[in-house]
Amino acid sequence: MLRYFLVLLAICAALSAQPGHARKVALIIANSEYANASQLENPKNDAALVAQAARDAQFDDVTLIEDVGIDAFEAALREFAAKADGADVAMLYFAGHGIEGKGQNWLIPTDAKLEADRDLPFEAIELSLVTDSMAGAQVRMIVLDACRNNPFGNRWKSGTRAVNRGLAPVEADDIIVIFAAAPGQTASDGAGDNSPFAKSLAARLPQADLPLQLLGGSVRDDVLRATNEEQRPFVSASVTGTPIYLVPRTEGSIPGKPIRFFVENIVITCIKRTETFGEDEVYLLVNTGQRVPETPGDKFDINNGETWTVPGSFNSIAPISLTVMEDDPVGDHDRIGTVDTGTEVGRFTRTLLHDGGEYTVSYDLRLGD
Repeated sequence: MLRYFLVLLAICAALSAQPGHARKVALIIANSEYANASQLENPKNDAALVAQAARDAQFDDVTLIEDVGIDAFEAALREFAAKADGADVAMLYFAGHGIEGKGQNWLIPTDAKLEADRDLPFEAIELSLVTDSMAGAQVRMIVLDACRNNPFGNRWKSGTRAVNRGLAPVEADDIIVIFAAAPGQTASDGAGDNSPFAKSLAARLPQADLPLQLLGGSVRDDVLRATNEEQRPFVSASVTGTPIYLVPRTEGSIPGKPIRFFVENIVITCIKRTETFGEDEVYLLVNTGQRVPETPGDKFDINNGETWTVPGSFNSIAPISLTVMEDDPVGDHDRIGTVDTGTEVGRFTRTLLHDGGEYTVSYDLRLGD
């Protein structure tokens, strides 16, 4: 467990570093040559196929690594954390052994021994560590082509909480997780060089006009057909319902650049302050990770009838939300309200009511590359 926290601290340090310039980043890992478990034939082929598909989908940075032990796995996640920070999309694809144990999902490095389930925190990669490495991206996607038999479970004493088949569902916000097979099931490597799951994913990733939210369902349908409905991929997602596109959905766009939402000319007006005495001290939080004023602790003082023209503009491939916060004199931070700017182009004004106060937020929304 100490190893996990050390890596988590390293990832947090990476996230605080200078953000990378890439807009779409991918880390693709293939583990085939296991020292203490059954060898796998297809992960390297599958990973190479998916890596090329990511390049075809105009990912700016695609890292492909093979046969990584625990140290190399952790190092790859640290590096990926820096690349994902500030990225529009971060995708991790893992092909290899993956198991459920201690109520969590674990990705297995090639040097794992796992003589007992208590060894999992020291020899395997918990899925939450993967999600933490992607925390700086606006859109996160994890693809687990790892739903195979647990090669270690027969060594563990009875009563272990590990399962012998497949992975467990994931419950997390603002992330898409695509499993090669449904919870408790295993995935087929197929008869050829690539698995049915990898073939479909590689075909669908660069597909124009396919929302990211429908990617997993499209892969699911492909794999069901290819396996005579014996393998059923599974999607766990908690993201916006507004379509997000990896590739352009309109003609004339720059290749590889998804449509972006631009929110500009933001004006916040205090109709009635929330404080009984004195001005409200407000600041703005944007779901892109930005804060205005930028320096923590800074606020904008505003009184009844006054306006605040928010400097700058914001853009993202996902719809943008604006949260107006108020710094209470007793030290609390109250949320006056959140405006989901949506996808409709134009000039809009929204009203926020909180604690007897009333504010309006006006903004322009446009689309661009």
